Amino acid sequence: MSTDLQSGKVLRIHEIVNRGSSLDGQAVRTIGKLVQYNAATSTAVLSTNDGTKLTISTRLLDPFPYHLHSLIQVIGEVELSAPGKELFIVPRVARCVDGLDLRLYDEALGIWRQFLEQQGQAQEQDELPSDIFDM
Repeated sequence: MSTDLQSGKVLRIHEIVNRGSSLDGQAVRTIGKLVQYNAATSTAVLSTNDGTKLTISTRLLDPFPYHLHSLIQVIGEVELSAPGKELFIVPRVARCVDGLDLRLYDEALGIWRQFLEQQGQAQEQDELPSDIFDM
């Protein structure tokens, strides 16, 4: 097993869900609103305003100190519960980012991706409506 940690590709929840199993084992970083937490199963659900949801495993973060409806940023690896089954993230790092201006964050992410594209280092990207992060 390698001890090298990937930095985490910055993706929106929508992009992670759409790419599905192609991200299995890859490190990602994303932001979403905490809409559900289950201490018994060590799982939580992050969501965007359009209803796109992503499950995270909190087993590496327990005790899980975040409150419902907080804006959470996670960095971790994408896993599948079984082939063709639910996709989830096992975050190794999480932080509360309440107060983050999500419109500005999304705009900066777009500019950053344009820069990388110009440099020939583009990540795949999905087109999203500009209000995807209104919460």
